[in-house]
Amino acid sequence: MDNATFHKKHNIQQVLIDAGYMVEYLPTYSPDLNPIEHKWAQAKSKKRESGCDTEILFSVHMV
Repeated sequence: MDNATFHKKHNIQQVLIDAGYMVEYLPTYSPDLNPIEHKWAQAKSKKRESGCDTEILFSVHMV
């Protein structure tokens, strides 16, 4: 499971254990290891440079 706070509540864990599942959590998220995060950083930088909103940014660059 992910590390959402409600997933770590005892009653949620107990329901899963009672159903025969083993509870394991994903490692902490690391944006540096996710290539799409780098592309979003580039898009945000372009957005700041041009001073436009997201819809305009993508409509100009999608053509």
